[in-house]
Amino acid sequence: MDQKKPQILFISRWYPNKEDSMAGLFVKRHAQAIAYYAQVYVLYVHSIANKKKVFKGWDYSHSNGLHELKIYYSGASKKVPANQIINGILYLFYLTRGFFWLKTRMGKFQIVHVNILTRAGILALLLKIFAGLPYLITEHWSRYLPITNTYKGLLRKSITRKVVKNAEAITVVTENLKNAMQRHGLHHKKFYIVPNVVNTNIFKPSSLNLSSKKFLHVSCFEDKSKNISGLLRATQRLSQLRHDFKLILVGDGQDFQQIQEYSKTLHLEPYVIFTGLIEEEEQLAEYYRQSCCMVMFSNYENMPVVINESLACGKPVIATRVGGIAEIIDSNKGILIEPGDEDSLCEAMNFMLDHATDYDARALRDYAVENFSFSRVGKRFFEIYQEIIPIE
Repeated sequence: MDQKKPQILFISRWYPNKEDSMAGLFVKRHAQAIAYYAQVYVLYVHSIANKKKVFKGWDYSHSNGLHELKIYYSGASKKVPANQIINGILYLFYLTRGFFWLKTRMGKFQIVHVNILTRAGILALLLKIFAGLPYLITEHWSRYLPITNTYKGLLRKSITRKVVKNAEAITVVTENLKNAMQRHGLHHKKFYIVPNVVNTNIFKPSSLNLSSKKFLHVSCFEDKSKNISGLLRATQRLSQLRHDFKLILVGDGQDFQQIQEYSKTLHLEPYVIFTGLIEEEEQLAEYYRQSCCMVMFSNYENMPVVINESLACGKPVIATRVGGIAEIIDSNKGILIEPGDEDSLCEAMNFMLDHATDYDARALRDYAVENFSFSRVGKRFFEIYQEIIPIE
């Protein structure tokens, strides 16, 4: 262990786990970026319904400065409203046990880094009150956005305000999310914008200057937010104008089967390809490289990391003007349209088929490396740590 590096306790509500290897992957990438500059100890607690025959217990691993302690425990049925209190107590109990297990073996932590409120922040608040351990918060969640309206409950709001008030700093992935949190009364004098991370060593342009007629969409297949059904309707309109293209849909999720069936009702079999979930990053990066552009038609977003990945591969983006997307995408990086405007989406896709190669792939790549690479994001977090507590 490198004693010169500070030890960071990294608590997260979402993180890749044995049930869902993609859940919270963007959080893990932040942890990996910070591990360039610090010893990062991830503490992740996840409840498993009693009826599920999956792993329950403690799982510890470490590599390249990133240590992960994942605790899986039996939770009470979420169908019973009163069990929410029981599950909250169990979560905090196992989170506390995990903290003391790590502290006993790893020694003193300099900072607690909380990811995604609210439950994960309660332990950090208690550690500050009783042990004087400083903490900061990174928030990713779109729950604060007006269109989602899921930030509710007097108790939740009261605890969240307390946790935010006592943090040394707050980081969010977009200015839009910062503004949304502040509209809910979650104010702090130190708000920083730190974007999501892309592995720019994997997500990179092809050595060949390919002229492609393939659109790429990567998402979790949740139609309420991603509006994949609207994307399919725009694709149907495009198919009435020309036939020299494909739409590659990568991902899986709750609406996957529904979207597949809807595609069939639109008679899009010659134009649309569903790949399912692709977990191997090198394989996913190749899909970006083989595309003409990334296309997103979301009704609401925070800042999808797939846009960052597309830019890292030197590919422009078609996306809706929602969330923090307009903070990154301008006319040099792609086309922005209004959410739900299927005519404009069809027009943009038609344009990209003939003009995607007009965009400067090297400039897109350089922008992504400068803003989203592991080293750049990790350094930004380390600079924030240094503002919180002196680090040699």
